[in-house]
Amino acid sequence: MGNFQIHARNNIFVRRNTAQSDIALWCLPGFADTVASFSTLFDTALTEEATVIAPDLPGFGASPRMDHPSNIAAYVETLAELIQLETPNARVGFVGHSVGSVVATEAARLQGSQCLGVFSIEGNITVEDAYFSGRATEFDSAIEFKEFFTSHIWQRGAEDPIFRNYHAGLSQADPEAMWIFGRDVKNYSQDDQPGHALLSLDCPTHYFWCADNTPEDTQVFIKKHNLPNTEVTGTSHWPMLDAADKVVESLQKFFKI
Repeated sequence: MGNFQIHARNNIFVRRNTAQSDIALWCLPGFADTVASFSTLFDTALTEEATVIAPDLPGFGASPRMDHPSNIAAYVETLAELIQLETPNARVGFVGHSVGSVVATEAARLQGSQCLGVFSIEGNITVEDAYFSGRATEFDSAIEFKEFFTSHIWQRGAEDPIFRNYHAGLSQADPEAMWIFGRDVKNYSQDDQPGHALLSLDCPTHYFWCADNTPEDTQVFIKKHNLPNTEVTGTSHWPMLDAADKVVESLQKFFKI
């Protein structure tokens, strides 16, 4: 455990373990977040059983935005290219956190029969889940949105190490990427499209969540549509950091590894 590589592929920062496996779990960070949000998983038994790989998407973390369009469709296309470069022969599963689950869902649709499933960690299902990222629609300036967003996160969790970890990643984020992506996610989320898109996939899906962090509308959606799920208690919005054992147990069971 703990053996991993860090490198850049097409100017995209990638973190992956060194174990060889025919199963590749692609871990997609949440809004303007980085691979650091999955760092704890790289020190668990999961990395002995599967290839675990996490990218900083363009504009976030250590990956420069350059001329990337920064919308959902473009991130899905970029991810598909990365998969072909990094794990071309593997059976692919997606682990999407928060807004990352939207990219995971659309990427899974592209993978078709090669996709093992989508494991969503407090991922966006209803329009209410865009309560942070969706605030981008209220700003005409990308810089003003970033200043508002990072300030809000700092005030909310200045004494919380997990929020400080998120804030550190946010400070690296490209303002335009945040603003464009946030607005696109808000539009995509109308009529609870993320949840219906997840339900429409041909591959297995699973939702991992804690009621303390999940909007009521999303809880209702989970129950109404019988979405396969694991509910835990006492975790933050980043359970892969503060409840990694529970996340790994569910991942192993879901992906049968």
